[in-house]
Amino acid sequence: MNRVAFADAEIADHGDFENIGLYAQEAADKIWLDAIGYPAHWAAFTVARKSAQEITVSAGRYVAGEIVYEQAAPTDVNLQLRIPAAASDQRWVAILLRGEETVVSENRPFETSEDPETSVIVQRTTPKTIKRVVSLIVQAGEANPVAVKPVVAPTDACIAYVLLNSSGIDVIEPGNDSRVKTLYEVEGRVTALEVDLSGLFLRTETIETQVVNIWGKLTEIPRPAIIRQMQRDIGASRLKIDLPDEARAYVFDQGLVMDQWDNTHIDWLARIEEGVRFGFAATSQARLEVQAEDDPKVRFRGRRMVPAFDEVTRIANTSLDGTLNISQLVHTETTLVRKEVPRIRMTYGPTQWACENQAGWAGLGGDARVGQMLNVGGETFEVVYPDVNYGPGHQTYGVRQIRYEIYDAPYWEYVTEDIGVNGSIYGQTFLVAQPMQMTSIDLPFARVGADGDVHVFIVETTNAGTPKFDAVLAQGVLLHGSLAVGWNKCEMPITLLESGKRYAIVTVTTGAHALYVSAANKYTGGTQFLTTDGAFAQGSTETDFCFRINAARYRSPRTVIPMQALNLADGMTQIDMLYAGWVPGGCQLAWEIRPSGSDVWTELDDGDPATNPLFGQPASVELRMVMIGTADLQPMIQLDDKAISRVSRNRATMVGVSKNFAFGLSTTSIVTQITVDAFDPARHTFTPAIMVGGATIAPSTTEVTIDPLKPTRRTYLSTYVLGAATTGARIKVAANTNNVVSVPFVQDVFISAQ
Repeated sequence: MNRVAFADAEIADHGDFENIGLYAQEAADKIWLDAIGYPAHWAAFTVARKSAQEITVSAGRYVAGEIVYEQAAPTDVNLQLRIPAAASDQRWVAILLRGEETVVSENRPFETSEDPETSVIVQRTTPKTIKRVVSLIVQAGEANPVAVKPVVAPTDACIAYVLLNSSGIDVIEPGNDSRVKTLYEVEGRVTALEVDLSGLFLRTETIETQVVNIWGKLTEIPRPAIIRQMQRDIGASRLKIDLPDEARAYVFDQGLVMDQWDNTHIDWLARIEEGVRFGFAATSQARLEVQAEDDPKVRFRGRRMVPAFDEVTRIANTSLDGTLNISQLVHTETTLVRKEVPRIRMTYGPTQWACENQAGWAGLGGDARVGQMLNVGGETFEVVYPDVNYGPGHQTYGVRQIRYEIYDAPYWEYVTEDIGVNGSIYGQTFLVAQPMQMTSIDLPFARVGADGDVHVFIVETTNAGTPKFDAVLAQGVLLHGSLAVGWNKCEMPITLLESGKRYAIVTVTTGAHALYVSAANKYTGGTQFLTTDGAFAQGSTETDFCFRINAARYRSPRTVIPMQALNLADGMTQIDMLYAGWVPGGCQLAWEIRPSGSDVWTELDDGDPATNPLFGQPASVELRMVMIGTADLQPMIQLDDKAISRVSRNRATMVGVSKNFAFGLSTTSIVTQITVDAFDPARHTFTPAIMVGGATIAPSTTEVTIDPLKPTRRTYLSTYVLGAATTGARIKVAANTNNVVSVPFVQDVFISAQ
């Protein structure tokens, strides 16, 4: 350290006075750098909302290593230009600090000569104060329905994150990661650690004593390996035979549902999806949309999209022998139930390893639920089936890179919509000999009444061949203003009609309209029905509706449709899509992606994970859909607000914590057996542990066994000796990876009290 000295008779030079300030500043800088050393941190700042568009940043300091910059007075920041325009969008902005030195000049008197007799004093502006000041920078993130905070460089200090929506400032979160901690705070933390260490030393001594005592008793009981095998097998059997949930000294779980896991625990960094898997560090969700809905290669009917087609008549009854007044009955107020199109979920990425614990779904009974299904528009997709691959209306299959969950009944009873109608109800059943995709129905009118629209429905039939009014597949309407005597076309949603099944055309109207009918039972493919109460239907043995069922005749067997690109800042490792649709037998609905910078389109199917196009974590991928079928059948996708894509990137760290397992007895010794799959020792680490109370306890010993038939799978058998008896414990699993496109997962866990 330096200081300036003066002698009694010395004539001081201006540089001496300059050095006084420089030496003092240099000493303070060295103290900040050597003793405190915070890089790019802040102190004393607060951020408050001033209005819907402005925030106020208080006085404070910005610490950049050895240099400290100061904001002496509160400053207002206007965020008007960063507010998203769309009502559904949100945007995070980060308030950053930068430092700079400014020179403040002032007027001072100056001598014009060294001769005091001839010198004249004049006023002149001269640099007087050198200030280290703070400037505020706004770093904005992307505007999205699910906003993601912008990534702040380690060389910047973020004092706050501000969430903006279309109406202005919504949330302000302080950037505590970059805050300078006072010595008082640091001392408090160190004191707490010292207290914990003292207790840990005492517990360790007690545990050592107990371990010695237990070791002496081991020869008096059967071999532990045999008992563990029996307990694990019994635990798995309890799930199969659905025994009541009572306290047991052992628990086995395959990580299929959240029942045994605590995702509200403070340490939780995982997700349950047929195993305990790495959670996502970032996720972006958006609607699935085509680039151009007016593309001549596709046709939309409502929000259902199929390849371009021409209409042809597939089923008809055109014998116009007589007429039938379809509003001659007492009008009935009826509620019909329309079924929805089934859902398909596709998950793709180099981390999508199939897990052998899928077979465990068979033992979970009717309350089983697929873990981590997407929740869209309030829909939560529960699965009720006795076996993973053979349940009614659902099948699951997956390999290393791609996984499908298909609810494969053409029309799904899980999602329905009630339709209230009023009027006379008539119906006509018909048999579908060959599968087709219906597009419209032609009905011949012999008379058009003065008013009244005609509602037309396609419904399923019962085993007795009568219309099922609670199983509507499609709905259309013939407006009164467009009705005319003769054939009238009623456009319907594109509807898949399966071969060998009977369906019914149902008309509901209050108007005095009449349809042509055929007589003498000329049409043998179905029966005309009428109903007076909206439930019971009476068939006719003489007459049938005249009608024409029109279906699609597709122009091309293969159609490629460009979709909107998928994007995730800093890259993605997984693509997850959920949409409504169907893929008839003999047809295919395939997806292809092309990462930014690549010229190659890659189909989303199985293969070597090392060559997966997501291995490089692209931030953007182009997406296109390929529909393959026949002239009569093609896949259909419903691009509504529930058709979504979600792209994600894994964390590099995983921590899973189970719920507390009550053993029903007191114990000082616990054993866990954990199976880990997709494990690469060159990239991954795995750490088993348990939690008793709030303390995490590492195993006393751990034995690792590698599966000889599948080297990527290994079993961790750990024993824990406790210092004090406990009646329950949690399982805690932790894993790390040095590359987020290669992650292991926990297949199953077992814990028992000894």
